[in-house]
Amino acid sequence: MKDVKNMKTKKSAIIIAMIIVLVLGLALYDQTISTEYSPADDEIALHIKLDTKEDIGLLVFDYLVDDHEYSGGISNANKSLIKNDSDNIQVWNKHELNSSSAAVELSIRLRIITEYMTPNYENIYPEDITRYIDPISWKAYFGNSYFITITGNKLSGYKAVLN
Repeated sequence: MKDVKNMKTKKSAIIIAMIIVLVLGLALYDQTISTEYSPADDEIALHIKLDTKEDIGLLVFDYLVDDHEYSGGISNANKSLIKNDSDNIQVWNKHELNSSSAAVELSIRLRIITEYMTPNYENIYPEDITRYIDPISWKAYFGNSYFITITGNKLSGYKAVLN
C-alpha cells in the first residue's frame, strides 16, 4: 500500500516538474524568439502595417527629424511586391538621426510606389505610379515603438494613421 502511495507521489511530482519546465520554456521562448521587435534605448522602431487592397512595389518615406531632412524606403530584396497585409519595421538610432536627446520631433510623409521598381538613392520614381499620403507628425521617444496603418488602394488613394 505504501509503495502505491509513493508511486502516485512520484508521478505527481514528475507531472508538476514537467509543467514547470514547459511554462519556463514558453516564457523563455517568448522573451528570446518573439517576432515583436523591441527597440534599444537609443532606437525608435516604426511598424508600418499595410491593410491595402493590393500588394505594392515600394514604400518610400521622406521624414523630417528636428529640422533635418531624410529619405528612405522599404522593398523586398527578391524584387517581389510587398504584401498588402504585411508589417514592415523601420528602425532609427540616435546616431542616424543626429540626436542626443530623449525624443525628437518626427514628421513623415509616406509614398506608395504601386509597381516594383529597383530602389534608387534619390528615391525618385515615375509620378504615374507614385501615390502620396498626407504627412504624420508626433514627438517620438527613443526606446519606443510606434505603429502606422496604411489603408486604401492605388485608384482611390491611400491613408495613413498613427495608432
